[in-house]
Amino acid sequence: MLVEFAVLGPCAVTVGGVPTRLGGPRPRAVLARLLIGGGAVVGEDRIIEDVWHGAPPRRPRPALHTCVADLRRALEPGRSPRRPPRVLVRRGTGYALLAGGGTVDAVRFVEAARSGMAALAGGRPDLALELLDAALRLWRGAAYADLADLPFVRAEAEGLDEWRSLVREERVAALLALGQHRAALVEARSLTVDHPFRERGWALWAVALYRCDRQAEALSVLRGAACRLREDLGVEPGPALAAVTRRILAHDPDLRWVGPVDCQPNCSASPTMMPLGPRR
Repeated sequence: MLVEFAVLGPCAVTVGGVPTRLGGPRPRAVLARLLIGGGAVVGEDRIIEDVWHGAPPRRPRPALHTCVADLRRALEPGRSPRRPPRVLVRRGTGYALLAGGGTVDAVRFVEAARSGMAALAGGRPDLALELLDAALRLWRGAAYADLADLPFVRAEAEGLDEWRSLVREERVAALLALGQHRAALVEARSLTVDHPFRERGWALWAVALYRCDRQAEALSVLRGAACRLREDLGVEPGPALAAVTRRILAHDPDLRWVGPVDCQPNCSASPTMMPLGPRR
């Protein structure tokens, strides 16, 4: 039976499409550690150090073996005791989780995100929007939400959240490239609320306002971004924000939209796209 893993929210597993119980926080943490390992062998000592956060029980290896046994029962409920496990396997002095990339939602998310960004860079904003929306639909909450207090999980979750923010920015850029300026405006404004120090969100919001014939508001947004960065971080805005300000003031023709406004994603317009690519 197909075993699928979901970490873009609280950790969850389905076996043959049916949710399975993972037990308490320790087995869930062991599962997370192996998932983050990406199919590589993770040594027992490393698992114990990460899962128990430097404060292992008096007999750490038996405690780990109990967690592994619990997980094996959850992941392969119909397995005979005489049959070797096929999902959570022993390799040398450690364990590996043999989960194909397509069975882990975080892997599918990153793959869809990359494909969406490539489609946008290749001049296919309609396809990009479809792929980026599919990527974002995989999220059910904060990544590894039920294990966020563990340092090894926190680092992985922060990396996934960075990807999520980038995908949201790319989605706004795709909306702008399709002439859906009002939808882009709403999403870009939401981005700046959630991530006020990501300058690209402010730049996208300003461009969306400008393309809705709201130049004064666009410039006000850019001034607000600059003030926020100076007051909260003590830094000057980066060159991207300064460039957008100059282009709006100069009525740069390349900044304006050519084509139907607020058309649907499958429209046949050939837009003039503004070069506001993702930060790398």
